[in-house]
Amino acid sequence: MAKKKTKVEFRYYEIPPDEMILALLGDSWIRPYGMGADFLHFHNFLEIGYCHWGTGELVIGEQSYRFEENMIEIVPPNLPHTTNSDQGTESFWEWMYFDMEKYLNSIYKEDPQFVQKLLERIYREPYILRAEEHPALAGILRSIIMEMKNKKKYYQESAKGYLHALIVEILRLDDHEESKRRTKQKMGQIADALQFVADHYREEIKILQLAESCNMSESHFRRIFLETMNMKPGDYLNLVRVQNACEIIKKTNVSMEDVAYRVGFETVSTFNRNFKKLTGLSPYQWKRSADNFEGKLLNYKISAQKGW
Repeated sequence: MAKKKTKVEFRYYEIPPDEMILALLGDSWIRPYGMGADFLHFHNFLEIGYCHWGTGELVIGEQSYRFEENMIEIVPPNLPHTTNSDQGTESFWEWMYFDMEKYLNSIYKEDPQFVQKLLERIYREPYILRAEEHPALAGILRSIIMEMKNKKKYYQESAKGYLHALIVEILRLDDHEESKRRTKQKMGQIADALQFVADHYREEIKILQLAESCNMSESHFRRIFLETMNMKPGDYLNLVRVQNACEIIKKTNVSMEDVAYRVGFETVSTFNRNFKKLTGLSPYQWKRSADNFEGKLLNYKISAQKGW
């Protein structure tokens, strides 16, 4: 038996010829979203919604997200989605639809290829954002809402200015997501090396071994590792060894010489030097003040993993 297709509704909007924005605002948009509707819908324009209050679920494509007060939803054209308030509750959303193609063509009349590239980036993916985490974008949206509500003299010109600023913020979102995608891809490239270190840090490890575990040349591996982890492979190996040394020091009373050999350092002097470099203390000082100084190592770890 063929699988039943999910119902999807196309909601077509028209924006007046002299405007770039259609704004659906005010108390009429306080409602129990999703009541009586079990289907998705899509639009012919970019949709941005601002949730003033309420809780529920946003369904975008095959993904679902929780929404709450002061959340922002950005959905490209032709992407099926819907908004469902929690059962028995109402939510207050205000909605704006933007003719990005019309606006960008009016700005970059002589460069249609550039317009197309911008549209591809703006429409690359949907975003679900918290206003407090994106204050610039949230402020722009609130300003557009006020302009479109009040419709004071020159409001159209003002709204166009805010629209340009909005486009910049969306492009910055795309830059950020692209950076995360690249970092995730690079993490995948060195994942086998990280696992090799976790499994063999007690042993002598050559950087060439780590490179070979990732099927890379040593020079290429060193570059990718530094770009991804914000530290050299050898420094990462020492970090893992010192972290494990801290655990042994906290939980046992073995000699520092024994600790050094257990975590893979060939000499006590090398152990002491790397331990102090990472924690700011000698192993003996750290043992006496473990509760007070452990945070220094944790801070270093966070710095080392910048970009994950």
